[in-house]
Amino acid sequence: MMIGRSFVMAIPFLLVAGAASAAPVPDNEVLSFTVLRNGDEVGTHLVTVRPDGDHVSVAVATSVVVKMAMVPVYRFEHSDVEVWKNGQLQVLDSTTNDDGSHHKVHVQASGTGLSGTADDKPVTLPDSLVPASLWSPQTVSQSALLNTLDGHQMPVKVADLGTDMVTVRGQLTQAHHYAMTGELARELWYDPSGALVQVRFKAKDDSLIQYVLKK
Repeated sequence: MMIGRSFVMAIPFLLVAGAASAAPVPDNEVLSFTVLRNGDEVGTHLVTVRPDGDHVSVAVATSVVVKMAMVPVYRFEHSDVEVWKNGQLQVLDSTTNDDGSHHKVHVQASGTGLSGTADDKPVTLPDSLVPASLWSPQTVSQSALLNTLDGHQMPVKVADLGTDMVTVRGQLTQAHHYAMTGELARELWYDPSGALVQVRFKAKDDSLIQYVLKK
């Protein structure tokens, strides 16, 4: 059952008005999520954030296998490495295997914006862009996001839904809830420290996908 690009958090993914403010860094430097499809575990999503002075390095790794009658019918593998300085993206490198469809993105700050390649084609992007890896609460203040799968800009709108109680590592935790619509549709929850603690969205086959923080 094909799910395709709707699995990307990009995630395993920006155009903003004005310069980006300093990206908040979550207290939890390693965010390990279980990926659920209709309540069944199908993979993992790992975000590792490493602050170092005015630099922040972020590594994202997503691995998903959907099976029917114990037979794999869909695979998704994505890795994304980001380097930030003073709240602005300096370098992004990503590789993706979306069920046999391979993608590669490399962009870096050039002084006049972000430039590089996406699937071996040149790209030029504003230096204010934020990737749709979703780890930073800065994501919800954007009007577009950088798709880390193929390097294109995705227009989005974000609604603030207030606070909810969500289960985080087995305990009820207060988290701020946002609903993102547009080219990327996601529900996002961030805890008071700014850490991403839950993601929910519908895949193309209408299955419910959830990222649940396990540790």
